Formats: sequence, C-alpha cells, structure tokens
Amino acid sequence: MPGDNAKTFQRVAEKLGFSISRQKGSHQRWIHKDGRATTIPIHPSTNIEPPLYYEIIKQMGITSEEFNQLK
Repeated sequence: MPGDNAKTFQRVAEKLGFSISRQKGSHQRWIHKDGRATTIPIHPSTNIEPPLYYEIIKQMGITSEEFNQLK
C-alpha cells in the first residue's frame, strides 16, 4: 500500500514547478503556473495514505510511478 510523508510530497511538488501559495494551520496550498493546485497536509509524524495519497498525485497531474521516480 502506498504512502509517504509530507516532506516527500513537498519535494515532488517543487520538482514539478509548484509553489506554496498559502498555509493555514497544518495545510499548505500549492499552485502551479498552469492552474493545477493541491493541498498537502503537514503532519510530521503521519504518512499520507490512500485515498488522500492518490488524490494529491492526481491533482499534481502525475501517476504513482512518476511520483516514485521523482521522490
């Protein structure tokens, strides 16, 4: 079962050209200049597990395989 921590999602988002547009509490909103956007929950001791894992990579516009290659 896939799952990764928030730092991994942040690193992949940066590699894809996303940037942080805002943060409220423990959630960061990331946007791309082409209009894509996603929210990454920042909980240090917790992995992001399915179904949220799949939703975030879908919003980034990549597949699980591409995510694994970029991390």
